[in-house]
Amino acid sequence: MAASGAMIGAGQAAGQQLGAAIPGFLQYLFGQSDRPFKEAEQGYTPHYREARNAQNPFYNAGVQGMGDFQNWLSTMKDPSAFINHLMTGYQSSPWEQIQQQQARRAGINAASASGLVGSTPYLQQAQQNAHNISQEDMQNWLKNVLGINEEYGKGQYGLYQGGQHAADQITGLENNAGENYAALRYGQEQGRQYDRNSLFSGIGKLIGG
Repeated sequence: MAASGAMIGAGQAAGQQLGAAIPGFLQYLFGQSDRPFKEAEQGYTPHYREARNAQNPFYNAGVQGMGDFQNWLSTMKDPSAFINHLMTGYQSSPWEQIQQQQARRAGINAASASGLVGSTPYLQQAQQNAHNISQEDMQNWLKNVLGINEEYGKGQYGLYQGGQHAADQITGLENNAGENYAALRYGQEQGRQYDRNSLFSGIGKLIGG
């Protein structure tokens, strides 16, 4: 009877030990304490990518604009060479051609009325008038070209600035993402460690008796 009672008592104690250990085993096997952090990471990643993709076009345009802006600046290192290069593209405008024709007619009419057609003063005045008209047309053309060139430089600089702003935004996203990912990964490891500790605790309770 005594032996039988001892066996029953031992069996009850073993049952109690196993009962105390089971929660730890179950927590390790099915707890998945890291799961909330994994789900948070999976939910965060698409939003980060969308934010990054939204900035990429401006960043890429800025990179292109920076290169074009630098090239634009380099063309004006030598102002004389720059102007000479521009002037190679000059062609007289229809306005100049009309003005030259009108000036010749007016000069001939004036010279005819005074009997100076073919004289040196007439020829000199005609040459001066033609030169003045040509210079005015050339200056107007150069002014327009320089204005267009200036607007081009401003446009490329604007793209460059927009790209710089996008780069700042992307840098901020990267920093925030790094911090968030680090926190989520740390939470995942804490969850896994909690489950492992539960297993060790269960084993300890099972062995400790």
